[in-house]
Amino acid sequence: MSISLSVNVYQDAPALRGLLELGSRYFDNIFILHTGPGGARSTDGTIELCESFGIAPIFDDIQKGFGVIRSRLIHDSGCDWSCLLDADERFFPQLPVMTCEGDESYPAHPNPKLTVTHKADVIDQGAHVKNLIKNPETMALRSTRRHWFGFDMKRPSQNFYGPNGNKDHQMRIVRNHPEIGYVKERVMHEWLRDFRTGKDPKFVSQDEHGGPFIDHFHLHFRKEQPGHKEFNEENYARLSRGERMVVK
Repeated sequence: MSISLSVNVYQDAPALRGLLELGSRYFDNIFILHTGPGGARSTDGTIELCESFGIAPIFDDIQKGFGVIRSRLIHDSGCDWSCLLDADERFFPQLPVMTCEGDESYPAHPNPKLTVTHKADVIDQGAHVKNLIKNPETMALRSTRRHWFGFDMKRPSQNFYGPNGNKDHQMRIVRNHPEIGYVKERVMHEWLRDFRTGKDPKFVSQDEHGGPFIDHFHLHFRKEQPGHKEFNEENYARLSRGERMVVK
């Protein structure tokens, strides 16, 4: 079974390079949708960066809504499966087993007291994922998204084992099936559905340590790119209200 890294981008060059470098060593294809508001083109080198990796981005418009765009990331990926990530997220084919203790979380606590222990064991979650997607009845893999302050992966912004129910579950690894996609009417907070049943697609959850995990570094890039995340959040608020988004 083949699997694509599928990403929609706009003005994402600083975060995107690391994702492409990592993704090119694992995924069978990298599918990029460039989704500037109203078709606007990035001016920060995002397009040129994709081309330097031999990727010809396809141009679309985020104004159509995340439901439409994310469905296209699945169905036009050219692979049997897609791993849908943002530029500031990572899927690590191999990573250490970790534990996390503590119940504080950001932003209620700007510097939450959480203790992460890296054990000697290593998860081969790349092989684990490729084994899981062989099952013809499985339509998606449900992973836990872990939020970090930095790439050393020592300071999470919340306990990813969720002692207070704050585990961030995501279905980001999805089978390319014509009846599996996102509800197009949901312009924000997209909703993955099996349109044959109107319910969640049949998914497999990760085991305790075997992944898959999606790691999110938006707090790192928020520090590296002041104002970028805030601009996006304001624009997404416009999108959710049905207003025209602003070109950066």
